[in-house]
Amino acid sequence: MTTSDAEYRTLILDLGDVLFSWSAETRTSIPPRLLKDIMNGPTWFDYERGRLTQRECFERVGKEFSVDPSVIDEAFKQARESLRPNEELLSLVRELKTQFRGQLRVFALSNISLPDYEFIIKLPTDWSIFDKVFASAVLGERKPDLAAYERVVAETGIDPSTTVFVDDKIENVEAARSLGIHGIVFDKQEGVFQALRKAFGERVQRIKEEKAGGD
Repeated sequence: MTTSDAEYRTLILDLGDVLFSWSAETRTSIPPRLLKDIMNGPTWFDYERGRLTQRECFERVGKEFSVDPSVIDEAFKQARESLRPNEELLSLVRELKTQFRGQLRVFALSNISLPDYEFIIKLPTDWSIFDKVFASAVLGERKPDLAAYERVVAETGIDPSTTVFVDDKIENVEAARSLGIHGIVFDKQEGVFQALRKAFGERVQRIKEEKAGGD
């Protein structure tokens, strides 16, 4: 099914670097590149799967990268504090939900540790746009492992062929596409917004026609 002939009814969004921006620049001795290297290693991946506590994770990566765990802890505290919601994307999702007249389901699927999830979910942003937020630490699976997507499909009952998935990492988008989900890579925001409006436009038009016919 192509974008032109599909009627998409579900949207799945990533959180980090999509719905929220953040900075790896901290006032610690850990440079941004090292912080991101830590987050791209197998120990961190297990932390995001909920298999390690924060203390266990920081102690392990401290040994792996020769950094004091307390410095790692402080660096990630500062990184959390830098989180800012993407208000323009939130506004677009609200717009689409309004146009869909309650027929658009919206979910979040994020690779995120339990402490980070507990922090971010309390931030003062519009969480009401989501039907549910799926955190990898709660699922026990992380993207791009297919099991993460399959768990979301199973728990929500959504149809992959009528679902749009947005993520900043191409490997996560490709994994979603392999299950029949329409994937959009979040790179240039303007292009992503155009792609979302195009993907959901046909369904919005159908709803308008149904309303007009019923008047």
